[in-house]
Amino acid sequence: MSQSISMSILNKKDAAWCIDCAGYFKENIAVQLLNDDIPQEAVDNIFNNAANILSQCPNPQDTAPNAETGVVIGKVQSGKTSNFIALTALSFDNGYGVNIVLGGSKKNLLAQNVQRIEGYYNSVGTDVLPILNTQQNTSLLNAQTIRNFLSEGRKVIIVGLKHPQHINKIAEIFDDAVLRDIPTLIIDDEGDQATLNTKAYEKLMSSTYGAVIKLKEKLKRHCFVSITATPQANILIETWDKLSPDFGHLVYPGEEYCGLHEFHGENQDTLVRIISEDEPNLLDEEGVPDSFYDSLAAFFVGGALRKYRGDGKNHSMLIHPSQKKFDHKRVIDKVTCVVCDWQEKAKEIADGIIDISFEPFNNLLKKSYDHFVTDGVAMPEYNELYPYVIDCVKKCAPPHLCNSDEDASNNAKYYPYNIFVGGNMVERGITIKGLAVTYIMRRAKGKANVDNTEQRARWFGYKKSYLDVCRVYTTQTIKEDFSAIYEHEDDLWDSIERAQAKGISFKEIPRIFILASKRLNLTRKNVAEAERLNFSEWSKQDYLLADSVAVQRTIDKISTFRTAYEDALELRSYNGVNQHKMVRGLNYFELCDGLLSNLEFPVNSHVDTAMFRKIGEVLKKANITPEIDIMWIRDGEGEQRTLRADGQINQLFQGHNPNKASTTYYPGDGAMILPDRGHVMQLQIHMVKARNKPEMAFYAPALALYIPIEYAEQMDRIIGRL
Repeated sequence: MSQSISMSILNKKDAAWCIDCAGYFKENIAVQLLNDDIPQEAVDNIFNNAANILSQCPNPQDTAPNAETGVVIGKVQSGKTSNFIALTALSFDNGYGVNIVLGGSKKNLLAQNVQRIEGYYNSVGTDVLPILNTQQNTSLLNAQTIRNFLSEGRKVIIVGLKHPQHINKIAEIFDDAVLRDIPTLIIDDEGDQATLNTKAYEKLMSSTYGAVIKLKEKLKRHCFVSITATPQANILIETWDKLSPDFGHLVYPGEEYCGLHEFHGENQDTLVRIISEDEPNLLDEEGVPDSFYDSLAAFFVGGALRKYRGDGKNHSMLIHPSQKKFDHKRVIDKVTCVVCDWQEKAKEIADGIIDISFEPFNNLLKKSYDHFVTDGVAMPEYNELYPYVIDCVKKCAPPHLCNSDEDASNNAKYYPYNIFVGGNMVERGITIKGLAVTYIMRRAKGKANVDNTEQRARWFGYKKSYLDVCRVYTTQTIKEDFSAIYEHEDDLWDSIERAQAKGISFKEIPRIFILASKRLNLTRKNVAEAERLNFSEWSKQDYLLADSVAVQRTIDKISTFRTAYEDALELRSYNGVNQHKMVRGLNYFELCDGLLSNLEFPVNSHVDTAMFRKIGEVLKKANITPEIDIMWIRDGEGEQRTLRADGQINQLFQGHNPNKASTTYYPGDGAMILPDRGHVMQLQIHMVKARNKPEMAFYAPALALYIPIEYAEQMDRIIGRL
């Protein structure tokens, strides 16, 4: 990599600044990445990402106060840590003095982040870079100590728990006038969690969010960078929020990565196996479901195949039954009994002892072997693989409990084959080495959130070399959730890519995305609200403009617009009574720009300029090029309607005449769709006078919009901040 890169800054108007990519800290981290068997090309890519991100942060050479907020978006289990470590290294090489890492909302995640950061910087002495954390180094977290470190030419990393007490402890350091002016980078790991304001819609600040804002306000020159694979909340919060990103950066995973596309795309019927609703549940008091026996057999047969191929790396299984610790205890007791029973059988078989229990045990293993063969996995003969399977069963660790009471994941390093049982602890941040088989039953009741659901996908990661033996056992509902999330994430990334290619700033990216499943929300409603537009065929203006001056302005605008199409007007007449005029085949977006966006509507009407704008955004998102007809209903005559006590129009549409044989038969306003125009939108313009409101002695326009069912079905898949 060249010694410096002049980065063009995406989404910002500032001049580019030169990034040194050959400094002391960068070189040390690069060596560590290479030692971790990361190819040189991948290391270069990691630092290119880091340089791009840093280029969007304030230039530390500029002395004027400046603060930026960004979001770095990766993939679940894609190695985001190495990217933010590279960012810390480049920031130090380019003039930043302090890095603050908000390293998780649970102590185990904080400890894991501290361990990883120290591991990456293990070749850099504390005389160059002290790494402090809010759990173990509280006596050093004060202004005097940090000033001394910096005055000695050292850089400083502070790793803090996402808890108000811990963040406030860090913030106190920057009460010091000198330290407040030190260029500082704040990295918020899993930045969609905990730090965002969970009381936004109460017009209050949640405690962790408030602590973060206080910290930011003390720092004169800083950048706050959220790192996440599930940025829905970060994108959907109000753009004026102090944690709303000014810029965004997509971090693409390496070629060996397997995520939504591999597990929940075209191959999902091979890699995802359904837990039948008809069988007993693993959480029941008694009994073990057949699907669990199948998953355990797949774990051992898959592990044996990896060993047979010469792959001696970790091989793991995760069981995610519930968030309740009581359930974890029950499940781990069951799993332990089954594993111990199988290990006894494996030892007997290895010793040449074959008894009556051999056949059921062997049948389960052979059934799993046959499944792999049916799925197209290249397998040796069963008898050739069998000794490896038996050895795999014998060498499996006792199942590990992984929750807030006990995190036995460190014990796994003593065994080649490991089974984990856990709940919330395994949902974010925790990486299970060599995870091949997942048995997941847990799903939120009712509607689930996309971000939280996707974070449970611990089965994602760099596993292309053994993807063929990976399996996810889950319910049909969870399978469908992830299939919908796969489509949604593709759309989210595409939206950001298109916006950046067009030079659209991150804050101006449309906050609407495809999400077909009605069982999913984008994120937590207490953080950010998302709206899904649901349409019946007709949306009707339900109130009239009561201001005669505003009414006349609106009539004039409609008349001016109509004049341009006078030659295209067609007459539709029913027995000389209901005579309408229409113009066919206009473009909806042009109609919005030329007419609908300029009209005035009652403040309490749901049909208004905002509705037409939202529909336009959704149509564009759904890749619909909409055609629309305009119809002036009972043109030149006008209509009288009764208004309810609250001013609502009692019934805008004239109904149909039930007697089709009548000479005055009329099918009704709602049926004014030509047989060959059912696929086309229609705008009806009614002129209505209030029958029971003498003070409203004028006709006012009232609009109705028809959306074809084909459009409505596609639009119903769109959700976001509209």
